[in-house]
Amino acid sequence: MMSPIHESCSLDTTTSLDPTSLTRRISFDVVEIREYNRILSDNPATTNGPPVGLGWEYSPEDTVRIDLETYESYQCNARRSKRQLAIPSEVRQEMLLAEGYSFGEIAKTVREIRKIRERRNISFHHMKYDPIAERVETLKRGVKGIIPGKSLIPGMKSKKLESPAPVLVQVTSKGA
Repeated sequence: MMSPIHESCSLDTTTSLDPTSLTRRISFDVVEIREYNRILSDNPATTNGPPVGLGWEYSPEDTVRIDLETYESYQCNARRSKRQLAIPSEVRQEMLLAEGYSFGEIAKTVREIRKIRERRNISFHHMKYDPIAERVETLKRGVKGIIPGKSLIPGMKSKKLESPAPVLVQVTSKGA
């Protein structure tokens, strides 16, 4: 049975000379390595092929716990670049097939993601018009409040006037 994660870290709270300030430190001493199941994801950032994600399931029997210092000694030069972390689309497809997904499920998800990406691209290119569209909508709402028979509150019917109220318009000119 694995111990809970809180047993592998400790919180040290000490007070300095000033009782109003606290110095807090947290430290870890154990690294727990788990292998989760792979799932067909819906991440539209994948540019080619199916996206792979991590599921929630893992095997507690296959979980490895090692001392942090030991782990760090093995990891000292093991950092990889983004390019090295990228998994080719063919490999991702093979992973998903091994997890039990069908070619049809994978192809359907790839099509859906392509559509999402296209919609995002259209939205991105229309962003420059957003301030203009916002102004137009504001003007429309303002005009609707002025016109008789139009409601200011969406979905609420306004009372129609029995007889139109007289409108007095006075036009003056300066210096003429």
